[in-house]
Amino acid sequence: MSNEDQEILDEFVVESLEHLADIESQLLTIEAAGADVDVDLVNTVFRGVHSIKGAAGFLGLPRINELAHCLENVLNLMREEKLVPTSSIVDGLLSASDTLQAMVADVGSSNEVDISDHLVALENCIASGVAGGVTTQPTAIAETPPPAPPSPPSPPEADAIEVQIREDLPLAEALDQAVADAKRAREQAAAEAAEAAKLKQPTSVPAPVIDSSSASLEPGEGRKAAGPKSAAGGESSIRVSVETVDHLMNLAGELVLSRNQLLQALAARENNGFESVAARINQVTTEMQDAIMKTRMQPIGNVFNKFSRVVRDLTAKLDKRINLSIEGSEVEVDKTIIEAISDPLTHLIRNAVDHGMETPAQRLTAGKAEYGNVYLRAQPQSGKVVIEIQDDGRGINADVVRNKALDKGLITADQAQQMSDREAARLIFLPGFSTAEQISDVSGRGVGMDVVRTNIEKLGGSVEIFTTLGTGTCIQITLPLTLAIIPSLIVRSGADRLAIPQVNINELVRVRPEDAKNRFARVKGADVLRLRNSLLPVVRLNEVFGGQTSGRTIVQDLAQEGAAAQNVIVVETGQQRYGILVDGLCDSEEIVVKPVGAQLNDCPCLSGATILGDGRVALIVDVSGIANYTNLRAITERANAEAGEKQNASRSSSEVQSVLLFNNREQESFAIPMGMISRIESIAASEIESVGHREMLHSRGVAMPLIQLDMCVTAAPADRSGQLFVIVYSVSGREVGLLASHIEDIRAIPLDVDTDVHNERGIAGSLAMENRTVRVLNLHDITHTALPDLKGEPKKHVKPDLHLCLAEDSAFFRKQVSNFLRDAGFNVSDFEDGQEAWETLIQDKTAFDLVVTDIEMPRMNGLEFCRRIKADPQLCRLPVIALTSLASESDVSNGRRAGIDDYQVKLDRENLIRAIRELSEKAMSQKAAEPLKEVLV
Repeated sequence: MSNEDQEILDEFVVESLEHLADIESQLLTIEAAGADVDVDLVNTVFRGVHSIKGAAGFLGLPRINELAHCLENVLNLMREEKLVPTSSIVDGLLSASDTLQAMVADVGSSNEVDISDHLVALENCIASGVAGGVTTQPTAIAETPPPAPPSPPSPPEADAIEVQIREDLPLAEALDQAVADAKRAREQAAAEAAEAAKLKQPTSVPAPVIDSSSASLEPGEGRKAAGPKSAAGGESSIRVSVETVDHLMNLAGELVLSRNQLLQALAARENNGFESVAARINQVTTEMQDAIMKTRMQPIGNVFNKFSRVVRDLTAKLDKRINLSIEGSEVEVDKTIIEAISDPLTHLIRNAVDHGMETPAQRLTAGKAEYGNVYLRAQPQSGKVVIEIQDDGRGINADVVRNKALDKGLITADQAQQMSDREAARLIFLPGFSTAEQISDVSGRGVGMDVVRTNIEKLGGSVEIFTTLGTGTCIQITLPLTLAIIPSLIVRSGADRLAIPQVNINELVRVRPEDAKNRFARVKGADVLRLRNSLLPVVRLNEVFGGQTSGRTIVQDLAQEGAAAQNVIVVETGQQRYGILVDGLCDSEEIVVKPVGAQLNDCPCLSGATILGDGRVALIVDVSGIANYTNLRAITERANAEAGEKQNASRSSSEVQSVLLFNNREQESFAIPMGMISRIESIAASEIESVGHREMLHSRGVAMPLIQLDMCVTAAPADRSGQLFVIVYSVSGREVGLLASHIEDIRAIPLDVDTDVHNERGIAGSLAMENRTVRVLNLHDITHTALPDLKGEPKKHVKPDLHLCLAEDSAFFRKQVSNFLRDAGFNVSDFEDGQEAWETLIQDKTAFDLVVTDIEMPRMNGLEFCRRIKADPQLCRLPVIALTSLASESDVSNGRRAGIDDYQVKLDRENLIRAIRELSEKAMSQKAAEPLKEVLV
């Protein structure tokens, strides 16, 4: 086959696969519409199949041509509304399209594929349409005798004929049949000639050809048509938008110009020119890197869309009724991730349908709707993508899982007794574990869930499971958006340098020797870090990678004479958070991941290696691998249990909050809840500009107004002789900066705020801390005192009779939140905890329009309060907003699963009011639409 012929065949494969890429989802949509046929959609599928048929006939691929021709006939009846797309008919179309896709992908073997079953099934579909009383146009002219082998038209003439036959379908069908008959005659003659030639000479004789331009494209009997090299090996190309290519071309031009400037500067020895050229090269390289990375990004819907077919087929096989809802198909991830997650997601979807969902009879007995729901979601979070597979089925029985694990010898009796329900649910990820009573082709062999976890962890991701018996299960997968270039923090451990991916890093904590006893503790023989209101296990990086242990605790190490401050990197993988103690912090770099050598392949704590900017090699830390290797999950469970016991024993009406402490002089201190602060910047006084009577700072390309605290409350002015700090926060959608002379600390403290001593606008209250008084600022009042023209939304938009339920155990926060909600025009009823609010709510289920609740409360916490609301048929549509101080991603995920509609930071007045308005308006519009739905039904 000539190169030109191979290129034509390769182009046929590419175009045909594009036509078939969406045919599965399109056929399922056609099926869902039933008798209400979407003619435009049927036409789209018809045109794709027709193009494949025509091209296959021209290229001498008879089996592809014949199967596409039969598919086309069925689709033609549908678009003429002579055939209703029932499930059985769509089954035949789906099965035939699967085979057609496989034949196109392996075009070299397509003529050997048996398609007789598909042809019979499709002919039966056509016959069912005819039997229903419809008459169809003849799709073949049987009377036409096979003509002598003619010379085929050249490719341009074929294009012209293609245009004409679109205008006259009956004529097109007749021409197609005539060409097919002629082709069969030529193939028969070719076989006879080849057989005769074998008797005369040992070498094979090529099949008769039409003309020189297509000689090698016409296969004879027993001869394979060569296909493109990439067809069998997976996709070797991706789609790239013209806009991205143009951008890359411009960047390449800029890089060439910068290179020329660098060469000129080197030739002229202009040292001053190096800095500007180097900066320009750095900028262009960064932009080019971003543009190239975008070319690898693909929508995750490329994987998600195939599961509609999977669920459809499984529900029919298992006699279940299930709706699949897909969200976040537009989220883009790296092509490598797309290709790697297909199999794990298939395992999870099949398990959800088979194990998780009940039969219709079982659901009705349990008081559920006959149709179950499986949700497949994707959402980006802080440089990662979170995928959730959630069902509203039977949930996982932890006792059954324990007993199965005991029977299989996977755990001991002591482990089973000490294991929490959440730990028991995680046992399903062990190799060989299965609760299926019978082995089937769907599930039950104990392979799948362990493969899911292994494959996801190979990608640098994590898997977590959340389940409630009788309610359902949610599997949460967290993955990086890309694997090619990873922003990382370079750290030092002894003489070695290691890279920790920034996607796993939550925060950095530096502990001074004098603070060691307050920040570190021991739980069951393991070091833990006290971080706000939780205890996190800590691992020493030098011990993980084979360094000798000192035999001392971290507190003992810091008590040594001359001990330096310790750096702890708080990391997160899935629901596991812990600290990594390192010897030093070096730099942040974007690293290119390289595989490690064979000597380190078996190390579970490494995910690869990289070459740093100075030429040194650094190993890449596998955060998930360290957690598994050191069994941190068990330490975390014990630490959380101990922390919970202490918290319950000492709990009062106050609440632990993370606050920023600062001052303008040593004799005074102010506090701001960290949840309200966007960032803190360090500046020099010379960077401040005066514009009229206002001071401004250019930050991140925007002019930001600055506030002097002494102009709003009783306070000393900021000292401008040295370094200044700007505390940045948002009001009315705009960033504002508060000037400060000194940042003291960030502390997690109980906010026992006294609101009576300091009765001053801009001061929310005061608290006693370490024998001094700290004033808590009300940023909303301070902002509108200093910047009166910076207004929020007017009160007139508030619905006057909107009744809010506020559940908050802290007297300070309850008073603050209820006051500014009433000032905004809302009617507020406040309660001291979730139990009191629930008891009031169930007495009159129509009393409230929206619920605002704290999370951590005695008797009944906010999550349980929300679960009860969402489980009640009369209250399930009541919007719920959770108030929080600083919520991690895992906290937000837990809240979403409980049914919380939105998270808002405490005392962030503007955003809380906005969220209340948006959610209440949405709920009212849904409620108003319900009577209309009933009338339509």
